[in-house]
Amino acid sequence: MNFVFTDEQLQFKETIKSFLAQECTPESIRLGWKENSPFNQKRWDDLISLGVIGSNLSEEDGGLGVDQVALTLMIEEMGYSGLPEPVAEQNFLINDLLDIFPKDIKGALIDKFDCGSKYIAVAHSQNPHPLFVNQSNGLILLDDNSCHFINKDDLKFKELKSNDPSRSLSKILSIKNSIASSDNFEVLNQAMASRGSLLSSALLLGLAQKMLDLSSSYVLDRNQFGKPIGSFQAVKHMLADIAVAIEFARPAVYRSAYSLNENNPKSFLHCAHAKYMSIKAAELACRNSIQSHGAMGYTWEMDLHIFMRKAWSLIACWGNDDSQQDIIFNTLKSSKDEIGVLYTF
Repeated sequence: MNFVFTDEQLQFKETIKSFLAQECTPESIRLGWKENSPFNQKRWDDLISLGVIGSNLSEEDGGLGVDQVALTLMIEEMGYSGLPEPVAEQNFLINDLLDIFPKDIKGALIDKFDCGSKYIAVAHSQNPHPLFVNQSNGLILLDDNSCHFINKDDLKFKELKSNDPSRSLSKILSIKNSIASSDNFEVLNQAMASRGSLLSSALLLGLAQKMLDLSSSYVLDRNQFGKPIGSFQAVKHMLADIAVAIEFARPAVYRSAYSLNENNPKSFLHCAHAKYMSIKAAELACRNSIQSHGAMGYTWEMDLHIFMRKAWSLIACWGNDDSQQDIIFNTLKSSKDEIGVLYTF
């Protein structure tokens, strides 16, 4: 079995990595916080020009037809840079599901979506507070038994304070009019939950790696007792533990992307596993990174807190570790397949 990424998949990854290194720096993120405008419209427009925003739409719908594995590699880079714009969590999610939405809602989306370039917010039981509603053209809302598309003008909402200033959250207060349908709801609901878990797990993977890299750099620069604190065994162990957790999470995330791409009947299980593993890696990265930085890690001057805040928020979105464990347990309990390392995953 060949586990090597294709040249095309790696090219997509390197393209977005190069762009974000220039356009999404800690300085630009801080400026967005200072101006109370974390959604950078110029950066969004540049991502459109680069072909990123609608990249996972089919060619018939105006996209590039990028596969799920390449998409996951790109999202990992978005996590690594701390990208505030919700390209992955919201737009990529809708792109992936466009053909599953009921006919009337798909039509409304296409009318407002402009080949994926216009921003549509998403609300789901595992992600109840949509992002950047003020910048959106509308909202996709899944309730207990139906899917709704609501124009922004038909929404009444209030903004909520987030732990992460890069995330503008809203609570929906009322809806005037909506296009609603319960057609294909169970399939759509599970597909959205699966993809939400995968997309957020890829972001967490990138965030964990970023925190590890920041901490590794810091402990080599910070001296104590005449030598870098990175030379102390306890500090080495803390950072090595993060690296191990990331390496265990990474194949689970890539496997779930491949599973979705191939319409594997176990993809729901695989996405839950990916989110659970990435949560554990990100939690450890937050905890050990702040310890390796000491009290400095909490200060505004250090970049670490930018990525910790985003990780803490994403851990709770699209299913926390408890809910992912429930999915894994219930799926395995109800399965007639043999359970074990040779069969389950």
